[in-house]
Amino acid sequence: MKISDKWETDLMHHASKSLAVVILALASTAVAAEEIVIQGVVTQWKPMIAYAQPGDTLRFKNMTGHDTQTIDGMIPEGAEGWKSDLGAEGFAATVEQEGVYVYKCNPHITTGMVGVVVVGDGRPPANLEEAKAALDSVKVGKNMVNRVFKKLAKALEAEAK
Repeated sequence: MKISDKWETDLMHHASKSLAVVILALASTAVAAEEIVIQGVVTQWKPMIAYAQPGDTLRFKNMTGHDTQTIDGMIPEGAEGWKSDLGAEGFAATVEQEGVYVYKCNPHITTGMVGVVVVGDGRPPANLEEAKAALDSVKVGKNMVNRVFKKLAKALEAEAK
């Protein structure tokens, strides 16, 4: 092997490694998880209905006097729910499974502080009917949880048009 052949082989090897690194960097940027900010505003979640993709992180802000907790039976099967401490500013939860996640602020559920996150592109979300069926087990704030389902139905209907 001549020196020029070895140099050319080394150059091609390094160039292909560099190209692989660039491709991986671009691919990871394309699938990077996002952060969705949900704010406690008086006794409401803003937005009340949020949209995310699997792997995205929900970040809760303005949490003075608030907590956030998923409602039993109102998250996708196999998904992990969350529960923050009262006043946990910047609390984060990552959503991995597609479907709806219904959550509340325990001190303010009866004044309407209920929200929903729709994860994934499925319309209607895969667990929507199961989540609605769990409404019967809600003991406090049932009418406010039902209200968020009605608002979600309108939002999904508007999205479909």
